[in-house]
Amino acid sequence: MKFYLLLIIFLSNFAAVHSKPKLFSSDWPVWSITEGMKDSHLLDGFDYKIKKYETSLKWFRAGNLDVTFMTLYDFISIQPSKTPTVILGVTDYSNGGDKIILRNDIKKISDLRGKKILLASNTISLWLLHNFLRSHGLTLDDVQIVNESVTLAPLLFKEDKRYSAVVGWNPSIDGALDEDAYVASTSSDFPRAIYDLIVAKKTVVDEHPELIEAFVKSYYQSIRSDLIISKTAQTLSVSVAEYKSWLGDASIFPTRTASNNEYKSLLDSARDIQAFLTVAPLSVQDNETRKRFKPRQLDFKSLMIQGTATEINR
Repeated sequence: MKFYLLLIIFLSNFAAVHSKPKLFSSDWPVWSITEGMKDSHLLDGFDYKIKKYETSLKWFRAGNLDVTFMTLYDFISIQPSKTPTVILGVTDYSNGGDKIILRNDIKKISDLRGKKILLASNTISLWLLHNFLRSHGLTLDDVQIVNESVTLAPLLFKEDKRYSAVVGWNPSIDGALDEDAYVASTSSDFPRAIYDLIVAKKTVVDEHPELIEAFVKSYYQSIRSDLIISKTAQTLSVSVAEYKSWLGDASIFPTRTASNNEYKSLLDSARDIQAFLTVAPLSVQDNETRKRFKPRQLDFKSLMIQGTATEINR
C-alpha cells in the first residue's frame, strides 16, 4: 500500500513537472493569429485553447493560466497579482476596433446624461467610455452603466430600445449596428489609450525560458506572415480580406523592436490607468468590477518586458 502511495505521488509530481504551460488566446483579431500558429504547429509546446476574453482574464487573475493576451488596462487592474506577472510584449493598440454605438435619437453627447449604456464593465470598454465621456465634459457617473457580456451586449442593444448606447469591440460590436444606430466614437479617437499585451507568470518565464522566447519570437513573425494570416482566416471561417480588415482596426507592432519602442508611452498610459482605477464610479454596480478599483503602489518597470526580451533591441 505504501509503495502504491509513493508511486502515485511520484507520478503526480512527474506530471506536474512535465505538464505543458497553459496558453489561452481570445477573439481580438490581433490575438486570434494564434489559431494559424496552432495549425502550423508553432504552439505544440503549450496546452493551448482559444477562449472568450473574460474567461482568459478570469483564469489568469486566479493564477490558473500561464500565458495569455490582455489589455494594459486589465493587466493593471489585476495588480498586484497572486503570483508575479510580467509583460512579454506589446501586440498593438486599438485603432478603431473598439467602438461606442449610440441610438439615432442621441443627437449630441450631452443627451446621454442619465441614459443606460450597455457594456462589459469588467473590461476595457469601461476605460474607453470614460475617455469618451471625459472628452465631452461628462463622467461615468452622468450615465447608467449596465453590465453585460461582450457578446450579448450588442444583441441586447439591438433588441431593447431602453438602452441608448453600447460599447464593445470587433468582431462582436458591429452586431449592434442597424438603421437605428450609429458609431459615435472608436478607439482611433484615443490613440494609445488601449494597449494590448502578451503577458505571463514570472515563474513560467523563469522555468521555460526557451519555450517562452520561441513563442514570443514566432508570434511577431506570424503576425506579418501571409501564410499564418490565411490559416487563421480559414480557422475563423472568414475570408482573408475580412480578417485583414479586422486587423486594420489595430495599430500592430510587427516586431519586438517596435514593441520595445512603445516603452515610454506604455508607462504613461499605465500611470493614467492606475489613477483611474483608484476609486470606483458610483455608476459601476457590478461587484467584481468594483473590486478592481483600489489604491495601488506599483513598480511599473518591474512589470515590463523581462526574461525573454534579452535581444529586444536587435
